Amino acid sequence: MSSDGAAIAAALRRSPVYVDPAYEGALPTARRERLVKRIRRSPIPIYVVLVPLVAGGTWQSSEQVTTVVRSHLGRDGAYVTLDTDFGDVFDVVMWGGTEEQRRSAHDAGWAMSLDRRYDKSSLADRLDRCVELIATGKGTEAYDKAHDTAFPPGPPTPTKSPAPHRVRHDGGTPVGVPVAVTAAVLAGGGALLWLLRRRRARAAHDRLALPHRVFGTARRADEDELRARAEQDLIALGELLDDAQGDPSELGRALDAYTAAGKALDRAGSLADLAGVLVLVHLGRTPQDAAPLCYFDPRHGEGAIAVTWRAPGTRTRRDVRVCPRCAKAVRDREVPDVLLDDGRPYYERATVWAETGYGQFGDLVGRILDE
Repeated sequence: MSSDGAAIAAALRRSPVYVDPAYEGALPTARRERLVKRIRRSPIPIYVVLVPLVAGGTWQSSEQVTTVVRSHLGRDGAYVTLDTDFGDVFDVVMWGGTEEQRRSAHDAGWAMSLDRRYDKSSLADRLDRCVELIATGKGTEAYDKAHDTAFPPGPPTPTKSPAPHRVRHDGGTPVGVPVAVTAAVLAGGGALLWLLRRRRARAAHDRLALPHRVFGTARRADEDELRARAEQDLIALGELLDDAQGDPSELGRALDAYTAAGKALDRAGSLADLAGVLVLVHLGRTPQDAAPLCYFDPRHGEGAIAVTWRAPGTRTRRDVRVCPRCAKAVRDREVPDVLLDDGRPYYERATVWAETGYGQFGDLVGRILDE
């Protein structure tokens, strides 16, 4: 994978658009040259990487493509890839720039999915428009307009509403939710938007005449696998505590971590949340002075090495504990393999995981138990 990432980065140094042979028919040479000219006029560096995303293949997710290629290229800018789950959506992640620019770039990709004027447009036309929105900084404006057109506001919500019910987040049918409430959720654009994108993704597959597996559900597979691992680790910690003896304070700390892990697992809805469960379980089964899990991605294992690191686009330096691979990336001034949350590095999100650095900057267990 590293050699593929290095090869793509080398190609991007010559041209800001990289197209895998699988997409050459969808983005012919003339259109590619036109896109390159548009990108070179942009005040924001833009890199387009079109590669097949195949579960179990070299490239399994848009996050993987962006992170690896950016690491080899070593340049900030907006990276445009195909979305892992939806073939008609461009996943745009911007490194550097302002928060407003990063949000606008991300929204530019989704705006192309919602804008009905581009329903039957070619990949080249939609990519042209996406790049234009990124370059002009009008991604969020276009997204909001397309969203309001696709999902116009409904009638006012009644003052009295049923008590909240728990809704499944695994893609299945909502459990214990009245039909009227379910309809209201759909009208609000949540599940309906998801279904719309699924249908449009299938249409995009037909237009490009590519195998369905190219747009596999790697993200969901990753979440399912990590959830199973988190559940197994939590059960193992519970069994360990059942037979544990020793310092009451240590046992109390472990029990608190176990309780917090169970709470976090119950409401986990993303890879970042499930990674947090692994951290809490780790805190429960290791001594208080044990090495934490890697700051950049707890799935990497123990953070045995201390490094000083500054996030791109910020001035704040942090002392963090990381795995050997991430430590080497920091020393080489490359971007570490960071866990992404909704297409962005997890530490950029407003979550308890980001605020505590998965427990490296504060009392993660206490924060979870208090929520």
